[in-house]
Amino acid sequence: MKIQSQQVKELRDKTGAGILACKKALEKSGGDLEEAIDILRAEGITRAAKRESREAREGLVRLKISPDGKKAALVELNCETDFVSRTDDFAELADALLEIVFREGSDALVRDEVAGRITDLAATIGEKISLGRSLLWERDGFIGSYLHHNGRLAALVEISEEIPEVAREIAMQVAASNPTYLQEAEVPAEEKERERRIFREQIKDKPEAIQEKIMAGKWHKRLSELCLINFPFLQDDKITVAEYLKKQAAPSGQPVEIRGFVRWRLGEE
Repeated sequence: MKIQSQQVKELRDKTGAGILACKKALEKSGGDLEEAIDILRAEGITRAAKRESREAREGLVRLKISPDGKKAALVELNCETDFVSRTDDFAELADALLEIVFREGSDALVRDEVAGRITDLAATIGEKISLGRSLLWERDGFIGSYLHHNGRLAALVEISEEIPEVAREIAMQVAASNPTYLQEAEVPAEEKERERRIFREQIKDKPEAIQEKIMAGKWHKRLSELCLINFPFLQDDKITVAEYLKKQAAPSGQPVEIRGFVRWRLGEE
C-alpha cells in the first residue's frame, strides 16, 4: 500500500515522531493511523519525541581530516548526560554522521534516514539526542587539526605550507587560547575605538607627553589577548605565534602564514 504524505503528516502531528519512523509505522499498519501510533509507542519512538523539550548539553565533537590536508569535517552530536556520551553506540552514531559530512557535506544530514538513526538511538537509550553543528572545511592551503581526548574541544587551522607538525602546533594553540581574530587587521574599527576609550579613561591622570606611548603599550597587550598571531606561543611563551612561524623552514622558502582557523567547544554556538 502506498502511504500518502498527508497520512505521514497526521501521524507526526499526533506523535511528534520523525518522518521516516511515521512512514514505516504506517506501512506496517497498512495505513491504519491508530495501529501506527501503537507501533510507534511499542518501539519507544513517541517517548523519544516527547524528549525533544529536554536540553541536550552533553555529547561529542568529532573531527576528520583528509591525508592530503585539503579537507576536514567537524560534527557535534548532543545528548542529555555525560554517561550516554561515553557509550559506544553514541560514539558510533557521531562517527557515522561525521563520515556523511566528510563525503557529502552538511546538507546530507537533513535526509530522513539520518533523522531516523538519531530517533532510533534516542528511543533505545531513553534520552534526547540532537544533531548540533556540522562543517565541511575545504581549503587551498594545508589543514592541521587537534581534537581533545575528551571529545569536547576541537580546532582546525589552515597554513600556507605543508608542514604537518607546524599545522598541529597551531591547531593546539587555537584550541587552548581561543583567539577572537587571526590578526590586527581583522579587528573591527569600532572595537578598536572602544578599547582606546577604555585606555584613555585608565590613563587620564598620566602626563600628556607619555599618554600615547602608554596607549600603544596597552593596545599591544590587548592584541596578545585577541589575535592568534600575537598570542604567546603555547610551547614557549617568550615568543609569539608570529615569531614561532618565522623560525619555521618552509618547503617553498616563503614565510609560513596562517590563513584561517576554526575552534569548537561542545555546547558553544
